[in-house]
Amino acid sequence: MMKEQIGTNAGIIWKILVAGETTDFNVEKLKKVSHLKSPDFFMALGWLARENKVKFLDGSKSVYIFPHE
Repeated sequence: MMKEQIGTNAGIIWKILVAGETTDFNVEKLKKVSHLKSPDFFMALGWLARENKVKFLDGSKSVYIFPHE
């Protein structure tokens, strides 16, 4: 996958997170809503994490993802 595509997919995830419709995205829910396949989703999420755009909360049953403030 090209770097540009990872950035595009990161943009898809970012738009979902900041849309404000819900704030309780766990990894599974965000992946489903984004319609990205596993490798593409996790590469894009890593991109956002590296850019310090997202923060993670380790819940009892899942990891939750929030836009970094």
